[in-house]
Amino acid sequence: MAEYTITLPEQTYQRLLAIAQAKGITPAHWIQSQLPAPSKEQQPLSALLTGLMGAIDSKAEPVHPPTKNALGEAISAKLAKQGIHRS
Repeated sequence: MAEYTITLPEQTYQRLLAIAQAKGITPAHWIQSQLPAPSKEQQPLSALLTGLMGAIDSKAEPVHPPTKNALGEAISAKLAKQGIHRS
């Protein structure tokens, strides 16, 4: 496996070294421990989006009456500032 060199400012390297030594590992192993685990298998986007895509018929009557929540009210307030109001 190839190895690479990274240039760090002295202060950054000293902090990295201190943290790694406190954990009993090398700076390289500490950096590796901070990286996300590599995914074993890349899934196609279609598989990741399964069940998340659909269509909305805006002409259909809602099954449940709308309920107020903080997000909806924040969006309403922002739209009202732009002159857009609920009908």
